[in-house]
Order: sequence, then C-alpha cells, then structure tokens
Amino acid sequence: MTKIVKSIFFGFVLCVLCAARAQTVNAKSCNTSDVQTAINTATEGQTVTIPAGSCTWTTGVTISGKGITVTGAGSNRIVAYDTGTLSLQSSGSLSVPISGFSPGFSGSTFTNGLAVKVFQEGNDPAYMLGTVSSYAGSTLTVSVSSDSGSVSCNVTPCPRWLVATNQPCSSMTCITNSSGTNPLFAITEDTTDHTNVGNIQFLAGTISQNIFIISYASGGQAVLLHDMWMSGNSSNGGPPSGNACMIMDNSPWRGVFWNLSFDSYPFNVSTLGAVSVQDKSNASGNVSWTTGSKWGNADTTGQSNAYAETNDYHAMGFATSTDDQGRANFRYSLYDNSGIGTHGADTSQYGQRYIDVNNNTFVFEGYNNGNTYNMQAWVFMRGGTLAFWGNTIANIQSTDYGTRPTVQMTDYNLQEDTAQNQCWGAGFSSGGQYYHTPRQVGFGYVTGSGTASYTGHTPNPIYTVSGSTDSVTYVGDSEPIYMWGNNQVPVTNVGVEDYGGSACTNPDSSSKYIVANRDYFNGSTAKPGYTAAPYPNPLDLSSTGSSNTPAAPTNLQATHN
Repeated sequence: MTKIVKSIFFGFVLCVLCAARAQTVNAKSCNTSDVQTAINTATEGQTVTIPAGSCTWTTGVTISGKGITVTGAGSNRIVAYDTGTLSLQSSGSLSVPISGFSPGFSGSTFTNGLAVKVFQEGNDPAYMLGTVSSYAGSTLTVSVSSDSGSVSCNVTPCPRWLVATNQPCSSMTCITNSSGTNPLFAITEDTTDHTNVGNIQFLAGTISQNIFIISYASGGQAVLLHDMWMSGNSSNGGPPSGNACMIMDNSPWRGVFWNLSFDSYPFNVSTLGAVSVQDKSNASGNVSWTTGSKWGNADTTGQSNAYAETNDYHAMGFATSTDDQGRANFRYSLYDNSGIGTHGADTSQYGQRYIDVNNNTFVFEGYNNGNTYNMQAWVFMRGGTLAFWGNTIANIQSTDYGTRPTVQMTDYNLQEDTAQNQCWGAGFSSGGQYYHTPRQVGFGYVTGSGTASYTGHTPNPIYTVSGSTDSVTYVGDSEPIYMWGNNQVPVTNVGVEDYGGSACTNPDSSSKYIVANRDYFNGSTAKPGYTAAPYPNPLDLSSTGSSNTPAAPTNLQATHN
C-alpha cells in the first residue's frame, strides 16, 4: 500500500512538473517591456508568445541562460525573384516573370487571392501591393492595388525585383528596429535547453542594428532561430563599421538558423553579416584553433558548427561571414547577388577556422548600363579552410565591372601593416621562403605539430614568430581547401589576390603562399574522408528528412543590354 501511495505521489509531482514546463506565457503586447516581462516570467522549457501587431523597439530584450521558446504570430517571407524589368504602377494587372524561388517555396505558393508585395531588390521603399490573380508558365499575375516610392536604376523599366507575401501586421508580429546600440535580442546560451526564437518579421527602422547577438556559454546548447524576415537599411549605418548587421553570433561554432529571409538596401558590397559567426571576445578559449575539425558527419550532435540552411539572402554583398574562431556550414540557401565573407588572422586576431559551403544557389545579374551590383566574389577567403561542393554557381561577369572570382583568396599579413603578423616575409628579393603565415588560407588543425617562423626587420615592423604559436594561438598545419561536385568542375574564376598598397617595403605576394594543389584543390577530387552532415540539421524543427531538400532555382544568370 505504501509503495502505491508513493507511486501516486511521485506521479503527481511529475505531472505538475511536466505541466509547468508546458505552460505558455503570453506577452500582453509586442512592446519591448511586455515581451521582457513575459521572458522573465517564463521558466525552463516554457513558451513565450508575442501577439500580432506592429511595435517599434527602442531597446531590446535579454534571454540569459534560459532555454525557452519565444514565438511571434508569424512573419512574411521573400518567396521569389524576377531577373526581368518592371515599372511601378498603382493599379491594374501586373505580369511578373518569375526566375526562381527561395528555398522551400514554389509556384504552388502563389494561390489565387494571396496578398503579395512586389518590390525592387536593393530598394525596398519602391514597391507594389496587390493579390495574386494567377500563376502559370513561370509568370505571376498580380492585381495591383497601390504602389509607393520611386525606382532606382539607369534604365526604364527597372531591373531586379523580389516577391514577398504581404499579410498585414494585424495578423503577424512586426517589430521595427530603432534600438540604438543595443541588439533587439541579446541571448546567452542555456546549458540545459535550446533557446528558440521564431515567427517574427523585423522591419528596417531609423537605425540598422544587430537584431540578434548570441553569446557563448561553456556547455551551452545551440540557439535556434527560424521563420523570420529581417530587413536592413545599410544607409542608416549600424555596426560593425557602418554595415547592416542583422545576426551577430558571438558563439564561434554553435547555432542553427533556418527559413530566414534577409534583404538590405541600398546594396553595399561591404554589407557584412546577415549571419556572422565569430568569437571576438575569445570566450570559448581558442577551442576552434586547438582542436580537430568537425566536417560533415563528424559533427554527430549537430552542435559542433553553426548551421545556416534553407535561407535566402538578397543584395547584401557579403551576406554570411565568419571571423575569429568561427566554423560554419552554409547550405541549401539562395545567395541572390549576395556572397560569403571571411576574416583571417590579420586585422582579426585568430581568424576564421573553416566553412563548409554546399548545395547553395548563387544568382548574379550582370548589365552594361550601370545597374550591376558590384559583387567582389561568391566566397572571399582570408584565412582558414573551406569545403565548397554541390553548389550551382553563376559567373560574376558584366561589362560594368568585368569578371570577378567565384572563390577569391588572399593573405593580408603579407602586405598590411596593421595585421596580426604584419608585413610577413617582406624585404627579400624572392618570395615564399617564409611560407606559411599563421592560420593562412589552406590551414587548420590536423596534427597539431605545425610551426611558422619569421623575424621582421626595418623598415618593416620588427617582431618574431618561431614555433607552433604566434602571440595569439596555434599557427595551424596544412588542411587544404577542396572544391568539387559543383555545376562547374573545376570551379572557374578561382583567384589569388594581394592586399595591395604601400604599407610594407618590398612585400611578399599571396600567390607564393596560396598555391594550387598544395593549399587548395579545385576539380573532381572530393575532400578526403569527407561525408556530408545529415540534412536538415537534427535541431531544424521544420522537417525531418532529405525529401524536404529545396529545389534549386532556375535561370541563374541574366545579362541585360
């Protein structure tokens, strides 16, 4: 009898605890103070709901070491792009030739009567509102009810348009960013549960500021961000260095970000970091540069890299980026006139560790009339290493700006006088004798026995590096870049460039340090020992199998006269 009573008692306690974890805390409104109050009230495992409505946030909210779900009432998304030309009109029937879709969307998205917004890419204030009349043969027909703004182009009609769903904020959660120096969401990882935020639309306000900053915690669980649209006004500034930075991830190698739309206006080649993976504060303690890689399925938990998957990026220059300690998997996404940037151990202390770039579609539109976006490269490598495979690539080529590399590699330490190991190898008649620079392109952590050596001399900066570390951490050992299995085999337009300038006397050259078939391999040979990570990431809650892999967009490149 006693055992039965105890069982009933403990069962009752367990039910109470389960009920507590399942409890939903409803914010009174979408205002910052009400959302913060609900977050403070919620306990581990609970859900905070933000109601539909439109709110401007002048300060942000904080989630510190609390594994909760914060969910809005929904978000519109950018669903398709048009490489043709259109003019604004305030009413009537509009034909939009659809060139491709964002991951997860297709022609079936355009149901009759669906409210849509057709707006000029890189110029969000120029748009038309209406409802879908039909979609047939890749042509979307919209019954336009209003227009706004003015187009920005050198010809009429104007090129480059995007189509988004346009449900009103009365049925969505819409937050306008005016938060000054604070992020809208400052999240510190929880050590028990995943912090989960989704179903919110962020509108560009008077300030372009970080929307999310995610901070590392020892033993922390990956933060999950999903099903949102984030717009940035790069003309309003915002860190770092005047860029429209919409997610800053201060955790170097954790986080899963999916079903996100990003766009920026106006286009700026220096716009950096819709998803930025870095650890500038070194909170993780050099773990990325002092341990082996977790490529592909070597990441058995899905938490050893940051994953940005099934997202779409538009007019952002360098939309995703990695910096100090960063290791990331950028995959199954649309890069529409947007690229991938990295930082090396030069103006940054440690530099990125590695990126895995796979199964993406890169869309570029080239013109000869001044309308081309000034893209620098699809992937810009300044340090660390890369796996680049399974991608569908359009050449970056136009009469406006010529031809740019698909993958561009450089070593700033050789010719930059404010770099971590500045003017490395400078002052000698022949180049390359001091290969390699610490943590340069094509290097990582494999054996842990790599060394580097150089002693600077006048008139260049004087310093000494000798051994397995520089003033920061392990200098790296050979872990070459591999490019394979893309629609181009080998990848065309792979380039090695110098920093340039006159900061160093008789500087060495990147071409002597970044060498084909030593530091990078470009062809049909896959990275040895590599097996792809499961897709989607096990923490991606939207799907559970590869059958949900989005189809690649079509019509990858358009050149207009």
